[in-house]
Amino acid sequence: MGILEIATLGLNILGTKKTYDAQREAARQAKAVGQLEGRQFVNELFLGKAQAIGAANQRRQEQTEAEASNFAFLVGKQGRDDRSVDAFLKRNQEIADEDIAAIDRQTELLSAKYATQAAVAYTYGQNTASGLRAQATANLITNMSKIAQNMSPGGANKNPSSKTTSNKKA
Repeated sequence: MGILEIATLGLNILGTKKTYDAQREAARQAKAVGQLEGRQFVNELFLGKAQAIGAANQRRQEQTEAEASNFAFLVGKQGRDDRSVDAFLKRNQEIADEDIAAIDRQTELLSAKYATQAAVAYTYGQNTASGLRAQATANLITNMSKIAQNMSPGGANKNPSSKTTSNKKA
């Protein structure tokens, strides 16, 4: 095997290794991106829950203030303290409870949405990384096989289609 063939072989192996390393790095990055996206959706899930708790607390505060104001108005100014006042206050409480229940339902839907998105992003990143790693390995094996096929046992690359034919006189 001549110096040129050894140099070519070395360059082929180096190029194959660089390709393999680049594909493995792409797989690592795909996995990291999937994990990052999944974490972002989890963060959004917790942010949504925190906002819902804030909205529910605000609605409860509004209800408490409205109830105190209505009670003072109905009892203090009108001199009424009967079942109609109780019914009015009870109905206002029911409306506030319905509003809070609607906030809770919306929060659960958003939580499910973000949890699903997080799982999908994470799984997608994992699957992409696995596919890239498998492709890198397959490419490495293919390239090494091609390098091995191009090496001749006698040290020189021989092209089987370049056989010479002898000229015979007829």
